[in-house]
Amino acid sequence: MTESQIIIGIPGNWKNRTEIIQSVATNSEGYLMAGNIIHNSQKNIGFQVEVYEHDPNLKDAFIYASRDSFPHSLLGKIDQHTYAIYIIADAKSVEEVKEVVNVGVGLLKAGGLAVKIESSGVAYTKDGWNELHSNKEIFPLYSHFVTLIGEDECYFSCGMKAFGLPDVVISSTIDPEDASDILNNFNLYNIVENPTFNNGETFSIGEDAPVLKITAINDFRYDQEDLFYNPFGLLELKLI
Repeated sequence: MTESQIIIGIPGNWKNRTEIIQSVATNSEGYLMAGNIIHNSQKNIGFQVEVYEHDPNLKDAFIYASRDSFPHSLLGKIDQHTYAIYIIADAKSVEEVKEVVNVGVGLLKAGGLAVKIESSGVAYTKDGWNELHSNKEIFPLYSHFVTLIGEDECYFSCGMKAFGLPDVVISSTIDPEDASDILNNFNLYNIVENPTFNNGETFSIGEDAPVLKITAINDFRYDQEDLFYNPFGLLELKLI
């Protein structure tokens, strides 16, 4: 079976590991940490968890992942963090991704400062993550876990493995805004409808929009050991 993992990192200013365990038990509304597992008995769901001590490079990582949008006060707290908790989850569906959001909310309530999705390279403030938790629409969930990246020769999405699906790549000869619309619409269609795509089939986001041919290819962007690598591969869209 092809496996994919979502990894989220949450720094905080806990005094020690004992305080982390106690704060999670007291404030996370249902989660308990024991060894390398965090578990919610009410939902009967658990995740692998790893705890690391202060990382001097974490502030810079959050600056980059947040597109330099975090307030300086929050970045200062992240810079002074004592520990960071990492949740490692196997997720291949919308409901499973929502459970990752839920455990993130629990850890924020237990003293976490912010959330960084390691498997797609984006970060969110506590308010941003809580807003995602309260929003039941698919697009906010998708847009938090999937990012669009532009390179010289192509544009592509990164993070669709969270939904058990391939990412999408398109030529950079297409206008950037048009490419963004195509990638987002295609990915959302894939998440909601879960169709079976055959090589050579076509896709268009509207009657007057370009028609694109679909071809399944391996993920050539990253090494298999890279967190951004998608084991479900890529769907390449080419203008006809």
